[in-house]
Formats: sequence, C-alpha cells, structure tokens
Amino acid sequence: MKYPQLVLGMIAIFVYVGVEVSIQSNLGALLKTPDFGKIDEAHISQYVSLYWGSLMIGRWVGAITVFKPKGHWKVMLNLIVPVIAFGVVLGANKISGNEIEGLIPYIVCVAVLIIGFFFAQEKPARTLILFSMLAIVAMLIGLLTTGRFSIFAFLSGGLFCSVMWPCIFSLSIAGLGKYTSQGAAFLIMMILGGAIIPPLQGSLADSRVGIHYSYVIPVICFAYLAFYGWRVRSVLKRQGIDYDSTVESELLIANEVLGE
Repeated sequence: MKYPQLVLGMIAIFVYVGVEVSIQSNLGALLKTPDFGKIDEAHISQYVSLYWGSLMIGRWVGAITVFKPKGHWKVMLNLIVPVIAFGVVLGANKISGNEIEGLIPYIVCVAVLIIGFFFAQEKPARTLILFSMLAIVAMLIGLLTTGRFSIFAFLSGGLFCSVMWPCIFSLSIAGLGKYTSQGAAFLIMMILGGAIIPPLQGSLADSRVGIHYSYVIPVICFAYLAFYGWRVRSVLKRQGIDYDSTVESELLIANEVLGE
C-alpha cells in the first residue's frame, strides 16, 4: 500500500468496473422514456447486446498484439478485426430475430475506436487517457442530445471501456516486484465498484435529476480514469519506470484476470 500507483489504481478499477456496469444497468430505464422513443422490453435487448458487443469489439482489437503482427499486417488487422467483430454482433441479433438496420450506423463509433487505437500506439498510459477522454465526449454528447444519436453515444462507452482493464492493471502493478501478486489481489477486490456505482446512478435517476441526466455519473467516473492515466505517469517516472513501455508480464497477468 506504499505504492501510489497501486492505491490510485485500486480506485481506478473500482470506478472502471462500476461505470462499465452502470451504463448498461440503467439503459433499460432510459430507453423507455419519451425522449428515447419509449422502446418496449422486446426491443431493448438489441441495444444491450450492442453495448456488451462493443466491449467484445474493443477486446478483439486489443488481443491483436498477442500475435505480434508487423507492418502492413498489423494495420490491416486493426482495420478488419473490429469490423468483423461488429458483424458478429449484428449476426447474433439477426439470428435472435432483432432488426439490425437501425444498428448499422453504429459503425461510425467503431471507426472512432479504430482511430483511437492508432493514436494510442499500444502504450498503457496514453491508451487510458485517450479512451477516457473519448468516453467523456461520448457521454456528454449523450447528455446533450436525445433519440438514437444519444443512444449510440452512450453505447459507445462500451467501446472505450473495452481496453481499460489491462491498462489500469498493468500500470497499477508496475514496479511492485515481489508484491505483484498481493497488489493484483487488492485490485481484484475493487471489482466491488460494479455493485456500488450502478445503484448510485439509479438513486440519482429516481430523484428530480431523472434517468437521462443521471448519466453524469459515468462522466465523473471517466474523468477520474483520465486523471489516473495522467497522474500515474509521474508516479512511475519518479520510481524510474518507463510508463509508456508495455511491460509484458504485467499485461499477461491483466489479460489472464480479464479472461477469468
């Protein structure tokens, strides 16, 4: 607990899991409001599917580095894999009997994700900051608009959340040495955020604020994640750790935990 990157990272994991669950948990209530088309229960599932599918899309792209592609192959995979993953999500909805025509414009959000990956350059701190900022922009667009445009903005939070876990995890345990396994255990405990933040947003939704503007909670959560990505760089730099280099052992641990 003497390592600031771990303590701040524990809060980041708490916030990350909380916001990831919260966006979807309160989505059903949001879609039933007049401003969002009073969508009935039978048609809400396609949006829930698209949200969790968004997490899958981002994680598929993040997994490309495991195969260590080079040059043009790497560029091609970063362009093709997310499109294939999006196609899988649409296919699953089609098989389930959902109409997919209205979901196709979401490809624009997937394109933003692809651009984000190119700018992030597989560097944990930069990735976390960039994707947190993109998520903040998406949540603000969702708050300031209504209808399908707003829905897609909120759903895109899943795209930007998709690769945050390994970034937070690897940065949090960087430099812990013999305390790495203990630090990892502390981080896993903070998954508790998924049980705290959604009902917190729900309580705000039940107040005069309303369900739509309760999505200010995700904005606050993503703001902290952006702060962590910025702050942890100076913390690690003082300890002589290159925060922009991908430490393979830490990322392997993070991906294994994510898989479990």
